Amino acid sequence: MKSIITAIAAGTVLTLVSNASALTLAGDVNMIFPPASVQANDRTNNRRALLFTEQANTTLASDMNVEAYLPGVYNGGSAVSRTLAAGRTVSSYFLHADIDDDAATPTRMSGSITFNDKILGVIFGNFNASNALVGAAGTSYETQAGHGVDFVDPNGDSFRISNNRMRLDFDFYVSGITDQIRIITAGNAPLQVTENPIPEPVTPALLAMGLGSLAMRRRRTA
Repeated sequence: MKSIITAIAAGTVLTLVSNASALTLAGDVNMIFPPASVQANDRTNNRRALLFTEQANTTLASDMNVEAYLPGVYNGGSAVSRTLAAGRTVSSYFLHADIDDDAATPTRMSGSITFNDKILGVIFGNFNASNALVGAAGTSYETQAGHGVDFVDPNGDSFRISNNRMRLDFDFYVSGITDQIRIITAGNAPLQVTENPIPEPVTPALLAMGLGSLAMRRRRTA
């Protein structure tokens, strides 16, 4: 079993502010805008995995299952899933790795992503149900089987959720099929603003009427 901790390549640590939260990236990963497609061969990079924010602080319209959420390394063993209930506010990120068909394979990509919000879960194989709930509008997703992570290959893919669930480390061996995971973090619910009516400004006509009534009342009591 290889250690994903030692697999992360040394490199520049970059802190970015997405439309969901601040992200700190290290290793073989770039932040991009949501692409038109993450289907095979549509968005390739022979050196780095690509991360984008799908939806920020969105409210789940229905229950959504995540395939892993407990801290630890995931490389083919059993994973504990759970359901995030409808009405919960979450943010969603998509990590995509794909190389050109003529590139040397497999290509190893390792890195880490640190979030400001806790990781609620990771989806690494069954994306279809969550695409409609938290997928990026305008992005076409892969439908071919096996495009998540490959735990079967001897080289194998792996990822790790940190003990505080604020960081995800990944180690991918990218070959002919895309390697992809969806990361769900806690979102910030929008503030509920309580209406506090502001009195309408007094117009000159109303002010004149009020002063006139007051003057008449004084003359009657004089």
